[in-house]
Amino acid sequence: MRLISVLILLFFIGALLTAGCTAFEGTQHGNIAGDSLSRAKGYESEEYAALPMSYAPVATPAPSSYGGAINSVSSLPEQKIIQAADMKIEVINVSMSAEKVQDVATAYEGLIQSSSVYAGNQNRYSGTVTIRVPAAQFDAALADIRTIGKVLSSSVNADDVTEEYVDLQAQRGALANQLIQYNRLLEKGQNVSEILEVQKEIERVQIELDRIVGRMKYLDSRTSFSTITVSLSEPAQVQTPGGYSLPSVISDGIAGFVDTVVWLFVAILTLLPFILLGGAGYLLYQRRKNNRSE
Repeated sequence: MRLISVLILLFFIGALLTAGCTAFEGTQHGNIAGDSLSRAKGYESEEYAALPMSYAPVATPAPSSYGGAINSVSSLPEQKIIQAADMKIEVINVSMSAEKVQDVATAYEGLIQSSSVYAGNQNRYSGTVTIRVPAAQFDAALADIRTIGKVLSSSVNADDVTEEYVDLQAQRGALANQLIQYNRLLEKGQNVSEILEVQKEIERVQIELDRIVGRMKYLDSRTSFSTITVSLSEPAQVQTPGGYSLPSVISDGIAGFVDTVVWLFVAILTLLPFILLGGAGYLLYQRRKNNRSE
């Protein structure tokens, strides 16, 4: 009985010791895991706090189907279209019609690029007027010009330069960034050779940037104002044959006589060298003939 009691006592003591060790180990593992997690969170917060604002993670909500479509449409570049029209109009009076075309440009707050009127055969006048009107008023201006006279021909051209304009915008942005970087390098230049080299690159970038900006201004001007060129002409006059009159006959006779006299004078002057040579040869021939007869 004593042996059994001792064994039971040892079993209970062993069980108590095992349970105590297990609880102690679980407590230690829990503390170590908690410390590691808190340290990891601490490092993570310190890391994001040290980053600039532009690098901080931002949660972006997923766009809906309609929202995505609206954003894609709003991001499209504005179309740049160059419009030009050429018209040929037959009018009764070219000078007055040219003024009407200029009045159309003034009415639509446009400008007159060029205007010319000149006389042709049989006192028929013709002219060309080139105007520029705002692109939004292009169709209305064409409709007003068509009422000036009889339209013989008309053509309208539209040139889309949107792709070129977007490409120029991208090049301008890239060159502007290069210019900023080169200016920073210029401030950090240590010797004369480095400074001169950076200044050379700055001049190159500046020239290219000015060229691109100038081209963009030209495209803005051509797309903001449309060009209309109008060619004006008068109809051919119908000539009816008329009868003869005494003054016209006398005038034509005198003119014909003068023309004949002038023609004879010119012909005599032209043949005079041959006449002189022929006369001299004839005189020599007669002299030699007379000498032989003697």
